[in-house]
Amino acid sequence: MSTQDRQPHTHSPSLTQFGASPSHSLTILNNDYDAFDALLHTIYEKTHQDNWFKPSGDTDPTGVCLRVDSTSFRCFPYENPNLIPFEEGVRRLNVEVAVKIRSASVHAAISRCPEPAREILIDSNTRIQILPDLSALGDAERDQCAAFIRSDHTLVVWAFSVDEVIPLWTEFEEKLIKYIWRTRSNPRREGNAPGVFDPARGSLAMHTGSSSDFTSNLTSAVTSAAPSTIALPLTTAGPFGMENVDRTAAANVNNNFGFGASEPIEEEKVVPKKVAKKKKKKSFLSWWKLESPLPPQSEKDAAALEEGPDNSPEPRQLVLLGPFYAGCGAALTMYFAAAGVSNLIEEWVLDGDTRRFGLVVILPIVAAVSIFFCLQLVGNISLVLGPVSQYHENSTYYSAKRPRSNPKVDGAAVWSENAEELVIRGGESGVVEEEREIKRGGPGQRSSSHNNPAIQCPVYKESLDLTIAPSVFSIKKAMQTYARQGGTSSIFICDDGLQIIPEDEKQKRLEFYANHNIGWVARPRHSSAPGGFKRAGKFKKASNMNYGLNLSIAMEQQLAKLIADAQPVPASSPNSSPALHNPGEPQEPGLSSSSPNYENIDVLEERALQLAIEQVYQESGTVKKVVDESGKETEEVIYHRPWAGGVRSLRVGEIILIIDADTVVPEDCFRDAAREMGEEGGEEVAIIQHESDVMQVAHHYFENGITHFTRRINKCISYGCANGEVAPFVGHNAFLRWKAVQDASFIDPADGRRKMWSEANVSEDFDLALRLLLKGYTLRWATYSQGGFKEGVSLTVVDELARWQKYAYGCDEIIFNPIIKWWRHGPISKQLRVFMQSAAPIHYKIGMSSYMFSYYGIAAATFGSTLNYLLLGLSLELDRFYLHSFEILLACVVVFPALGNLGFTLLEYRLGHRSVWSSAIENLRWVPFFLFFFGGLSIHLSTAILAHLFSYDMTWGSTGKEVEKSTFWIEVPRIIKNFKLSFGICFLLIAMIIVFSSNAVPFEWQIPGWNWALVIPLSLVIGSHILMPVDRLEPLAHEVLILDVASQDLQ
Repeated sequence: MSTQDRQPHTHSPSLTQFGASPSHSLTILNNDYDAFDALLHTIYEKTHQDNWFKPSGDTDPTGVCLRVDSTSFRCFPYENPNLIPFEEGVRRLNVEVAVKIRSASVHAAISRCPEPAREILIDSNTRIQILPDLSALGDAERDQCAAFIRSDHTLVVWAFSVDEVIPLWTEFEEKLIKYIWRTRSNPRREGNAPGVFDPARGSLAMHTGSSSDFTSNLTSAVTSAAPSTIALPLTTAGPFGMENVDRTAAANVNNNFGFGASEPIEEEKVVPKKVAKKKKKKSFLSWWKLESPLPPQSEKDAAALEEGPDNSPEPRQLVLLGPFYAGCGAALTMYFAAAGVSNLIEEWVLDGDTRRFGLVVILPIVAAVSIFFCLQLVGNISLVLGPVSQYHENSTYYSAKRPRSNPKVDGAAVWSENAEELVIRGGESGVVEEEREIKRGGPGQRSSSHNNPAIQCPVYKESLDLTIAPSVFSIKKAMQTYARQGGTSSIFICDDGLQIIPEDEKQKRLEFYANHNIGWVARPRHSSAPGGFKRAGKFKKASNMNYGLNLSIAMEQQLAKLIADAQPVPASSPNSSPALHNPGEPQEPGLSSSSPNYENIDVLEERALQLAIEQVYQESGTVKKVVDESGKETEEVIYHRPWAGGVRSLRVGEIILIIDADTVVPEDCFRDAAREMGEEGGEEVAIIQHESDVMQVAHHYFENGITHFTRRINKCISYGCANGEVAPFVGHNAFLRWKAVQDASFIDPADGRRKMWSEANVSEDFDLALRLLLKGYTLRWATYSQGGFKEGVSLTVVDELARWQKYAYGCDEIIFNPIIKWWRHGPISKQLRVFMQSAAPIHYKIGMSSYMFSYYGIAAATFGSTLNYLLLGLSLELDRFYLHSFEILLACVVVFPALGNLGFTLLEYRLGHRSVWSSAIENLRWVPFFLFFFGGLSIHLSTAILAHLFSYDMTWGSTGKEVEKSTFWIEVPRIIKNFKLSFGICFLLIAMIIVFSSNAVPFEWQIPGWNWALVIPLSLVIGSHILMPVDRLEPLAHEVLILDVASQDLQ
């Protein structure tokens, strides 16, 4: 801080109370300061350590700007008019905090950069924009969180949270120092004396004359300065020039640290002696377990991947293990069906009764229900005995390794150390490389076609602080990484709750969206009244995303018209073209508002959004019949206006990342998706579905159980896709190619409008995946994110039941038409007929069929057990074709809990993820949980399936994302309300068992309780349904236990 900022009667508190270094204190105007002043002082202290070494003539202002509220900012140092342009730029940039820094490293980095360059490539993952002056700060790329200012050789660093700005600068300064040392060249001064600072030029004037001339000039320049502020010339060689210093050792040290040296050093090539490797003795089990499983890719591996000599994509092979396993499962199903027919033939030979062959009619039903069992049997055996090396290799439907750098996709994001050195050295070769550098960094020259992924996130009434904000902050970190790699991205929120939530929460959301540059669309609330707005679909997610995408498309169409009609302002060149960019392409920093020749693109975008809103408003007209005072009936058209904001972020690029409101994404994921979709042969990839880990929030018993189940399912899906199975699309944490989604769109017969997502299907994700497959696109499953994508799971048994009911309902609507439509369209739905007749792989049809029919197997448990109890207990004459429930129970116990846990335990061991004992303990501890959970699903899935068949209106809301405080007296009524049907059926079945085992019925009708083969299957179903809601009380008991322990500690 300069002396002119000091005022009398000031208070200079020590900054140790703020966690800062007490190296020096900051002077403030008076002692009436608040928390914002404390933050300003601390940030300034931590980020301006170089002020101790600034030349005395350097008066260029540096400072900190902090948002106080939504409309005002505060700068430090105070009362400095030179910071007004900085504050104005930060205000336009609309960030939480920004720091303007001038240091030796910043000055050195800008000084060596050629004048026309628009960015500096710090390393392979960091590129920072260069702005001509502070007036362009408001148009900078916000997600890079930094920008060099060429006019005054400064750096502006900003953050969206106050807590992030100091670590952000510390990390960046370390990278900057490595960059400067790695790309160092010949000294800019021939002498060892320091240069004289020229305030007019804002730089040091390098002395090239004799030492006597320099001494006289230096003396005249500093006669009025205090002795302590002058750095006198040294008589001995110092670190300023290093002209006569042998730098070989330093260069060797640099090479050892991996920073690289600017001058190539000729060294004798030492050929290493070949050391005979000891051959490891191959054990008998070497084929069974991978000797050295691949660990997660480290930063060193990622750097090697970027700078490797051969960056061509590896060819992807079609793995045939999955089709082979599917064929074995289908063959086993056919064998079981043939065994049943064999029993019928044997009985016909004995008694000649042909009526029993009528049972052949139900063989398709038996095969459909048992195919999932057979595929699981084959799959579990493959987990134990099948190959697993394909788990670590890329294939057609599976990505285990990150894609390599792709110049065609990366474009300007590709970093070349040699190119940087040649730019700095100059010369004839340097001119060529300088032109290439300008091409890479200049406006409009980014060759990456995937530079604007849109993150689409549908939300409803979730908490802003507990759910939406953490997800957005996670996304912003990934956006910052991608921005520094050379791309741009945006967040697009489809907010279905904005027009419903209270006014105070609404304002908080709008302010949050504005502060983080989030594009959002909010449609009107649902109304069943005549003329009211109808949110289509039983599960509103599809219609919510369709509404937002349709508004975005309408805005693009309006913007294209405005650009075509835009009249350029007279310019010097008659052949110049408007400084506008195509939809979906990034806007270069510092050009949009400062271009003097053409109309600002921001103005056109805002105008296009207003026109799009008006267009959607006019298209939303619904007819309402109104009866006037005379009793005459007339029709009135009612319109519904959408809300939207964040116009720049509403523009969708070529890639869309679909996430849920409770999601965490890895920091480096956008460039990998762009590379994978842009590699050779990747044009046909429509969806890259990432394997997700679980983001836990409550950590109670039920959430832990569902977490284990989710991780296990995802691991099995990864194994299946590695075997060659077609990747599934689960509806979130997936990258979609926008062009492919549009290509697979359809005209909805309900309203005649083009839709991307099916609003008539509960399983809108499966419907989109099917349409993409029929169009010839490929779906891919990726695991190289190593669990970086995280999703929330159900926190209560009610939410999880709703999910399973939704899945069952969706499967039934894919397979069957409602019964009321059978007489016109038949029982089988058109969607299933098209799927089975399509060119989709046969093994994919088998796998999807087994998955969908598995819900019917679970749903039939209650009805089948009851029927088995009555048929066998009443000693009715049954054919050998009939399979007893106890036999089915034993088979399920062997395949699922026994062989399933054994296979998954050994799979984790064979892949090197866990030890045998650790995996076995983890899997076995959840067997009781799954017994009661899956045993208690039957009645609930049956209600969902029957609801679709009988056209019963069944809807689902969004899953709860936050932990709710509850009590015993709140939960018991909820349990009775949600489980009254299952409780009623179970108590009726218990009464039936008691009646049939007592003397209340004639002896020949009695079913004794010791007949365990009949009682056990039915009793398990009943007990599971009754005990299943207990899981809802477990979180409450967990909370009570914590409170009890806390109270004991207090006592």
